[in-house]
Amino acid sequence: MTWKSTSTSGSSASRASSLFGLDEEDKANILVYRYRSGSKSLEVTSQHDLCKTLDQDDENLPYMRVTKKHIPRGNSRLEVRTEDLLPPDDVEKFAMKPTLKSSLANVGLPSSAYWKRLLFNSYPELYIVSRSVTPSPESSRFNSPESSKNNSPESSQHVSPATTIPVDTPHPLQDPQAS
Repeated sequence: MTWKSTSTSGSSASRASSLFGLDEEDKANILVYRYRSGSKSLEVTSQHDLCKTLDQDDENLPYMRVTKKHIPRGNSRLEVRTEDLLPPDDVEKFAMKPTLKSSLANVGLPSSAYWKRLLFNSYPELYIVSRSVTPSPESSRFNSPESSKNNSPESSQHVSPATTIPVDTPHPLQDPQAS
């Protein structure tokens, strides 16, 4: 019996697969929703192809998020909420925020995906690809102290009274001697 391993085969692991927990070898069909992409429908692809697509945009990869949402059997539509875009750690951290449960989108399943889900239990999850304002924790090159030196709260608190108190100068039309 022989075992095939990635270290002996010489292939390099996908960065997207390690960041988002995707299986780059899985070629089974999945449903992908790209939040704010302008796409009108869900995309049917594989985890393998999704990893390749995400890896091609290496510059934006630290800002991307891929989360999964369970698709209830028999549903033809699925509501995407704010909490569905966040990793589990952030969902716990922001659990008391009122906008966590707000609806962002209501997407319809393609009819073939609906029937395959209903009859054969295919497509158990919706993969949601979104963009974050902050980079992922793994990309520490963006979170350096030098990059946030000028954005510190201390630098914005040095205000002099001369710049905050308005000077009372009369308007030329109100005071004829001002001109």
